[in-house]
Amino acid sequence: MSKGIKWILTIVCALMFSVGGATVTIAADDEIDRHGMENDMPLPSDAAALENGKERYSARCSYCHTPLGRGGSSSVCLACQKYKWGSKSSAIYATIAAGRPNTKMGAFATSLSQEEILNIIAYIRTLQEKKIQDDLAAAKQ
Repeated sequence: MSKGIKWILTIVCALMFSVGGATVTIAADDEIDRHGMENDMPLPSDAAALENGKERYSARCSYCHTPLGRGGSSSVCLACQKYKWGSKSSAIYATIAAGRPNTKMGAFATSLSQEEILNIIAYIRTLQEKKIQDDLAAAKQ
């Protein structure tokens, strides 16, 4: 299967998830710039899904992106909310599923289920919120 067809299938799958389901709610706060952290597809919010996302993140993502998602010497800070390919849930889904050409980011669509990828994204959102709170606390000191 060509890379172009894989990308199209990944986008179609991401769009299919955009109907129904529970979502992770990020509290509205006009003072916090979340850099387009839009949940444009439903993300799980239950404790079991977040724990599964944490486990999958630890096994698949933390080596490059670090356990807190703050990036390493050659990887993106996932907790920083702003990504080259977009910060919406659908863009993150596409990146995890299909990878990114000419980067170290590999494709995981064949080794992770759609549910596991959504759980990882939901967990990444918790890492982003933690960094926002850490940054606010540091600014107050």
